[in-house]
Amino acid sequence: MNLLLIDAMNLIRRIYAAQVNRTDDPVEQTLLLSQNAILKDIERTSVSHVAVVFDGKGPTWRHELFPDYKGNRKPMPDELAVALDQYRQRFESIGLFCLKMEELEADDIIATLAVKTSLKGGKVVIVSTDKGFMQISDANISLYHHFDKRVFGVDDVEQQLGLKGHQLVDFLSLVGDTTNHVPGVPGIGPKTAGSLLEEYGDLDNILIQNESISGKVGQSLQEHYRVALMARKLVSLKLDCQLDVNLRSLRYNPASSR
Repeated sequence: MNLLLIDAMNLIRRIYAAQVNRTDDPVEQTLLLSQNAILKDIERTSVSHVAVVFDGKGPTWRHELFPDYKGNRKPMPDELAVALDQYRQRFESIGLFCLKMEELEADDIIATLAVKTSLKGGKVVIVSTDKGFMQISDANISLYHHFDKRVFGVDDVEQQLGLKGHQLVDFLSLVGDTTNHVPGVPGIGPKTAGSLLEEYGDLDNILIQNESISGKVGQSLQEHYRVALMARKLVSLKLDCQLDVNLRSLRYNPASSR
């Protein structure tokens, strides 16, 4: 199986933002361009299975853990929000399987499907600009940046981030994730976090040995270790979502409608 997973809102919102000042009907133009983008990505990757995954309206389990999660995000424009059902219907009419669960983010659904497929020996390409997906990169899972036309495989993660793929979660646990308004440990920036991970290997070892870390960094780790532990939960992709979806149902069949 070769599976293409589309992070729908990541793609759609970026295309919409580029159309707002360029056309009289940015919603319809975004629909056409999004549809064409997905079809081009299917052609480029020669996949047999496709899923277009939308975010639920929430709140999600992350909001229950941290109410300010994504608190700095601009709300989706109303005209785009009300058109999403139309988008899903159009995608389904051309043979694309669309998936949305109200209390789950698309990221978790995509991660669950990707890992499940990889464990069965299938190849997966995730279409998204979200580098958070790099935490699940392996020999079977790659990330495709549609707008830059770049593929990031498991060997590219270290070159792109300066980290091993499995260290990304611990890195974000230390520095935070500003995109999603996830706090990090005060006083620890990317350079310091990278040095700590290089020396101690992972977050658990860093926190266990925080008393031996000198200066303000060690003090901050001792005082704010709970922040890092919470951040780790928030930035970790959920890999066990109960989706009730048979992978065979994701087969791409452009001649059919759903």
